[in-house]
Amino acid sequence: MSEAYEDYSDLGGTGFSGSGGEQTPPEEEFFHSVYISGKTRKNHINIEEQGGKYQIRGVQYNLDEVNMVITHTKDILVKIKSDKGRDSIECFSFKDGAPPWYGTVSIQGGQKRQCPQTSAERAVNDFCNLCRAQILVAGIYCKPDGAPILTEEKKPIFIFIRGKGMRYSNVSEYLTDLYRDDLSPIFEPVTEQSQEFEKRVVNNKRFVTKLTKETEQSSYGSTVNIFKLDRGVELPKESVLSILKLSKQTVAKFNDKFDWSKRNQASGYGQQAKPDGVLPVDNEPGQDIPADEASDSSSGEEEGKTFSFDDINF
Repeated sequence: MSEAYEDYSDLGGTGFSGSGGEQTPPEEEFFHSVYISGKTRKNHINIEEQGGKYQIRGVQYNLDEVNMVITHTKDILVKIKSDKGRDSIECFSFKDGAPPWYGTVSIQGGQKRQCPQTSAERAVNDFCNLCRAQILVAGIYCKPDGAPILTEEKKPIFIFIRGKGMRYSNVSEYLTDLYRDDLSPIFEPVTEQSQEFEKRVVNNKRFVTKLTKETEQSSYGSTVNIFKLDRGVELPKESVLSILKLSKQTVAKFNDKFDWSKRNQASGYGQQAKPDGVLPVDNEPGQDIPADEASDSSSGEEEGKTFSFDDINF
């Protein structure tokens, strides 16, 4: 008597395909890491990354500047531990919603550990004194005039930087300056709530953000390349509203990419350092997998417009 496989469909969730440990290559990631190479080196497919130049993993290499329009920003907390020269994340908080925030490490009884809200409070906490704030800034790769740089499929390219350590201050100051600006309102009617929302969420999307490089001396005497962020052209209102729509459409992808508290819960938290994401190493040698350079075609903006999404296939 023949039997149909559908008779056993209830077992579908208990199978194994062997792909659980595979990682998405950088060129296939939705968000591409932007970093400055510390030294000239060739990656594993023989592309030379020049020291002191910007690299967009899986997109373009050896740039003096990178322009983006911000779509998402996020403060996070990360505690790194080192064991025999290998770094891993011991505790992580995505700082979801309003405080209190909680880390991934549980205390007695299985309750999640509550995070101190300030660096001063973390400094006097025996468990949290090695925890550091970081800032994630993601956005659309664009030209200096704001025209998005598209793929051959006319899709926007999403990139991100991570402000941590010596790279934290410039990123934080840039976003804070934008927050403090009293810009003409986008939304009507204007209310106290709408004004606060615009300062916090919208102001950083109203300008092209230009990334260049500057150097700073560390406390150990070494020279460190850090991000320098400057405002570029201001975008017209209709473009800002388009950016907000794209931000809303992609917020789930952003959270999936960067909220590491939702990963490895079954086996216990602890994630080894990797080249991108929110982990401690941005540019390990030999792990960069570039794709063909993205098309440098703009979105076909009309005369008088600096930023158009008319031709984007998204």
